Amino acid sequence: MEEQKIDIKVLILCAVAVAINVLLGTIVAFINIPFVYLSGMGTIFIAVNFKMRYGVITGLTTHLLLGLIHGPTTVFFGLSSMVNAIVANLCSRKKFDVPQAIFTGTLVSLIGSMVSVCIRLILFGGLSNSVTDVLIFAVRSTGVGMFIAAYVGAVTDSIIDKILSCLLVMKLSKLPPLQKVFNSLSGSVKERLLS
Repeated sequence: MEEQKIDIKVLILCAVAVAINVLLGTIVAFINIPFVYLSGMGTIFIAVNFKMRYGVITGLTTHLLLGLIHGPTTVFFGLSSMVNAIVANLCSRKKFDVPQAIFTGTLVSLIGSMVSVCIRLILFGGLSNSVTDVLIFAVRSTGVGMFIAAYVGAVTDSIIDKILSCLLVMKLSKLPPLQKVFNSLSGSVKERLLS
């Protein structure tokens, strides 16, 4: 019974994280800050602070909602968000300080980009409809295959965003109000929820 109460509370936090993903992504896209999106920050937050499955649920649900708002092709990128959640969860199991947040953001970008490039290749021929398409064409003109060119573009497009997202999650996770929420859920989120 106690475990079900915890699950419901965490699922409510997942729903809040989905809303944050959509709102932050929309606001940052409107402001048009290059190479920063913050549309996966809620997913990373849940993945870092709770069981892996909650991060995966948050990533997938975000893209299901984005599919309703922006069209069905965005749903496919839910797979990339799910992979990002898995990587963030695995990287943050022991600690999540500045070096680990930078490492996690880098790894999320490198691994998540592989997944998103496969989706981009199938749906859009490898292009991203962003400024990094110029880089993709430049790399492609050197004779490199489309997968490598698209991967270079995807990593370039996402690495700053993922590192920044992980650093923000690290800072947010240490805020006293959130620590109270974590403590009310389990006494110690990392010890109980990740075991």
